[in-house]
Amino acid sequence: MNLTFTFIKTLRLAAILIVIPYCVVGQQILNKPVTISVKGQPVSQVLKMMEEQGKFYFSYNSNLVYGDSIVSLDVSAKPVRDALGQLFKAKYQYREKGDYVIILPAAKEKAVYIEGFITDQETSAPVDYASVYSRQLLVSTLSDDDGHFRLRIKDRSFPASITISKVGYGDTTIVVNQQDDTRLEIVISQKAVDLDPLIVTYSEGESSWLGRLFLSAKLRAQSRNIGRFFVSLPYQASLTPGLGTHGRLSSQVVNKFSLNLLGGYTAGVNGAEVAGGFNISKENVKYVQVAGIFNMVSGDVKGAQVAGFLNVILDSLEGVQISGFSGLVKKQVNGFQVSGFVSQAKESISGAQISGAYSQVSGSLHGFQVSGAANVVKGDMQGLQISSGLNVARSIQGLQIGSFNIAGNLRGVQLGILNVADSSAGISFGLINIIRKSTSNISVYASEIVPFNIAWKMGTHKFYSILNAGAATSSGKKAYVLGAGIGREFFPFKKAGFFTEISSQNIFQGSLEDTPFLFRFQAAATYKLNKKLLLFAGPSFSIYQNEIEERKSGYKKFPMDAYPGFDLNETLTSWFGWQAGISWRYGKL
Repeated sequence: MNLTFTFIKTLRLAAILIVIPYCVVGQQILNKPVTISVKGQPVSQVLKMMEEQGKFYFSYNSNLVYGDSIVSLDVSAKPVRDALGQLFKAKYQYREKGDYVIILPAAKEKAVYIEGFITDQETSAPVDYASVYSRQLLVSTLSDDDGHFRLRIKDRSFPASITISKVGYGDTTIVVNQQDDTRLEIVISQKAVDLDPLIVTYSEGESSWLGRLFLSAKLRAQSRNIGRFFVSLPYQASLTPGLGTHGRLSSQVVNKFSLNLLGGYTAGVNGAEVAGGFNISKENVKYVQVAGIFNMVSGDVKGAQVAGFLNVILDSLEGVQISGFSGLVKKQVNGFQVSGFVSQAKESISGAQISGAYSQVSGSLHGFQVSGAANVVKGDMQGLQISSGLNVARSIQGLQIGSFNIAGNLRGVQLGILNVADSSAGISFGLINIIRKSTSNISVYASEIVPFNIAWKMGTHKFYSILNAGAATSSGKKAYVLGAGIGREFFPFKKAGFFTEISSQNIFQGSLEDTPFLFRFQAAATYKLNKKLLLFAGPSFSIYQNEIEERKSGYKKFPMDAYPGFDLNETLTSWFGWQAGISWRYGKL
């Protein structure tokens, strides 16, 4: 018996002594030191160098490890494991078997769920729509109606710091140390939270009709709950808001580059953002934002914002905004705002506003405004307004060009068919000019052309426009006059003064096709009978173009041979004449 027992013990010891060396050798291959310094060598050559130094062999699938890939490696007396890590990063895992090191795909990380319930400390009621998130891992979820939540993280993420946030409650942070601690009962307490104006602005963007249409209720709740937490990352890629590289925390991430296939929801951009559909940003955008349909930014934009349909900036713009249909900036614009249909700035603009139909600035404009139909500046304007229709500004230092121009205080020039101003220290040049706080005249007078004339003189003393009409109805001397012109009044004395006028007039003599015209220069001395009536009389000089081959019977003959004058060419002649009449003044006296 003793001999048998002794023999068995001897066999066991021999087996151990035989197996242990092999095991020790097998486990030591990845720890063997190697020294390699190569540049631009194939992967297969580098692995062969390791094999020769370590006296072992690599085994791998050529479809997994491309042996002809060119690499560089510089290690000195480092373990094989470290050399492989430097060569391949974390792409593979390594197993030892005998004299072989087997290269395998890296192990996939497993998902672990942290779940539990959130209740109110005072009422013990479940808290719904509370945000549960990790600042470090950038993962998040929301509690449901019964306060239950389920947060997915990677199994290598422990210990994990988890924060619970909800508007009206204080933030609560816990640390989950290991996978066995993933069933949680969390109690949070109510707390009055004063939202700063910046957060209110961000919420304004989310609660707008665009925010409600394109952002889910859960995303908007998440954003409100953790409104003060932001992080910067290099990039984002998303299909729709909440479905991308940052998940539901995309609204808390400022990206250097953001690519959104259909649409994206970010905290902001510090580089470039491109979307096939739309971009929504809670904070500021630098430097480029482009979308096929619309962009909406709750903060500032510094750079370029381009959209196929609509751009909305809830703060200020410093740069250029280009919109296919409409562009809106709620505060200051320093730069250019260009839209296919409507451009709006709620405060002031230093730069330019251009639109296909309508441009509006609620504050002041320093620059120019151009639109197809109408320009409106509710504050002061220094610069230029151009439209085919209407221009409106509270006060103007510059130029208005349009069919209809309206200004409060005019200290520039209006050029249009109808010009209206409350007061004017400038010039209104058009068919009809109305200055509310100034005098205008209606004059009745006679001239050598026709005995009965009436003129409406509109504007200021320094510059006024004239619409006039006249007629001669006596037998054999009929004529009808219609014209327009400009003039200026001078009053060196209290009751006496004079004016000068230039006009262009057409004379109807029985045929609309053959209607000659004349240019008329006239001056007159004036005398005030009282505040509203004044007399005037003075000389004139007329230049007449006559291309009528045969004068109609019964109409007055022109040129007027009874008055001195001279011919300028075959069709142009001239003469000296007169006018005299009375004017009625109305308006501010």
